[in-house]
Amino acid sequence: MKRVCPIFIYDPQLHFYKDMAKWECYCKKADFKKLAAKYGIDQVTARIMINRDIHEEEMGRFLSPDLSQLHSPHLMKDMDMAVRLIQSLIHDKKKIRVFGDYDGDGICSAYILVDGLRSVGADVDYKLPDRVHDGYGLNPEMVEKAASEGIEAVITCDNGIAAAEAVQLARDKGMTVIVTDHHEIPYSTPEEGDDTARLPKEADTEHGVYDFFSDGKVYHLSHANCVVDPHRADDSYPFPGICGAVVAFKMITALFEDCGRMDALKYLPEAAFATVTDIMELRDENRVIVSFGLKQMAHSGNVGLDALIDADGLDRNHIQAWHIGFVLGPCFNASGRIDSAEKALDLLLENDPGRAMEKAEELVSLNEERKGMTQKGVDRAFEELSGRTELPKVMVLYIPDLHESLCGLVAGKLKEKFYRPVFVLCKTENGDVKGSGRSIEAYSMYEKMVEANEAYGGDGVFTKFGGHPMAAGLSMREEDVDWLRTFLNDHSGLVDDDLQEKVMIDVPMPLYYASFSLIDDLQKLEPFGNGNEKPVFAENGLDVLSYRRIGKEQQYRKLTLSSKSTRVDALYFGDGDAMDRDITGAFGKGELAKALSGQKNQIRLDIVYDPDINEYNGVRSIQAKIKKYRVRL
Repeated sequence: MKRVCPIFIYDPQLHFYKDMAKWECYCKKADFKKLAAKYGIDQVTARIMINRDIHEEEMGRFLSPDLSQLHSPHLMKDMDMAVRLIQSLIHDKKKIRVFGDYDGDGICSAYILVDGLRSVGADVDYKLPDRVHDGYGLNPEMVEKAASEGIEAVITCDNGIAAAEAVQLARDKGMTVIVTDHHEIPYSTPEEGDDTARLPKEADTEHGVYDFFSDGKVYHLSHANCVVDPHRADDSYPFPGICGAVVAFKMITALFEDCGRMDALKYLPEAAFATVTDIMELRDENRVIVSFGLKQMAHSGNVGLDALIDADGLDRNHIQAWHIGFVLGPCFNASGRIDSAEKALDLLLENDPGRAMEKAEELVSLNEERKGMTQKGVDRAFEELSGRTELPKVMVLYIPDLHESLCGLVAGKLKEKFYRPVFVLCKTENGDVKGSGRSIEAYSMYEKMVEANEAYGGDGVFTKFGGHPMAAGLSMREEDVDWLRTFLNDHSGLVDDDLQEKVMIDVPMPLYYASFSLIDDLQKLEPFGNGNEKPVFAENGLDVLSYRRIGKEQQYRKLTLSSKSTRVDALYFGDGDAMDRDITGAFGKGELAKALSGQKNQIRLDIVYDPDINEYNGVRSIQAKIKKYRVRL
């Protein structure tokens, strides 16, 4: 049963408080006392798991991830054929080149393949594309260069599924091509009257059958010798939601098994790193990979990864998914955005501690530079939006002078701010347009791009595109930008409710209930991330006993709140100035002034929070981190 929390917000235009249906909690029924006793957890923890559709029979596996829960790589279509091909290439001493991508997933994918192949005697080198000059994925120019350098086999990772032209060129030049990827398979929808029934239900790359029919769509595989991608409609792999590095990890696992080796698990830290940076759902085997990968990071054996952790000032023994997503991962991505992604890959392959630290410090410096560039790009985007009275359901923002490496980051910021699909486009050196998109749950970005491409006719509106339901990249002609904007909005399928962000509350729980034992118990649900977010709670009608501005620039807020006569400190790391304005708009400047001086006041808040333990001078106390707030009378 879905329960909507009674949260209210002051509307200064209407001058009254109105109910907002954004804060929601799914309150499902179960015998929480029984579940708590069975699994040795708090009833609150049991309630969270049930609300997140982790059923009783799954709880044991969820609470105690085990390597036995990893799926066999041999279940993946074309995997065994790929291993046979690789063994043949090694035996014949063929020169192999691994082509990765310029983000964290592509970098880790390439590392796993290169290091793993070298360890079994393969003659292998690598190439990661330049974001600006090469664009995403394998292209014909890369193939031509590889051929001129005597490369006899190509293995892609985290790309290749949509590189039909480049793959065909490689085959024409006599190269063996193995595609490993995790992106959506290119498809078309047959026109009415097309006889698709004659198409096979499965591809057979071994015998040259690449197109197949499934779910009313015609899927098109590139003409590689084999294509390993769990998103193939003819693939029976139990959990397709893995990143490119996990596909690479599975391939090396299968290859090592074929060689009589059982040490592929040493690549779990890099597989976990990529899973988090590529924002994969932490369910099924992804949860296992990240759980064990994080544990191994203390002693990963990867000199380069150790150096990056040290350069960022982190404790190797306490690395969490959060550190990968917001500290370490951005350093990898920064190298691909404003310099060369190969610098990050070189770091992972480095075995000398001194040189590794130099390379790691360079990545940290690049990330700091990237932060400044991103903020300027976001400011530029808001300038473009200023003065608009209404936002479209699908935002297609064209900023010609924006650095193309920042399009995805800016799109992500706009999506968070306005909660709607966003495409951010820029002009390239050759006059074409490139861009990236970020989406919301109700809008499958890749499917809508397929629709647009087919509706345009001819060769399509995009010269190149690919991605996921939640993110995509594209290239197109400048003169078609307006057509794309109009089409995507006319055919969005979005309703107003889709564009209203839902704040999901795990349990409505008063602050006073939070205890040291409960906070410790909640850690059993880690690792947290996409698909398994850190639990949040809510309480309504809290009195504000004190209010302080903190931070170097006074940008954050520290509050003391009253919950059932219990005083609890709370921190808000969002926009502190906006909180000041909201309080002043509802209660007046005088009440805010009273709170700032610790006097009794009329300010009351509803909050969404997560409980935390603060340790200062050896004293431990409970505090709340405010995620969302509403003012109320």
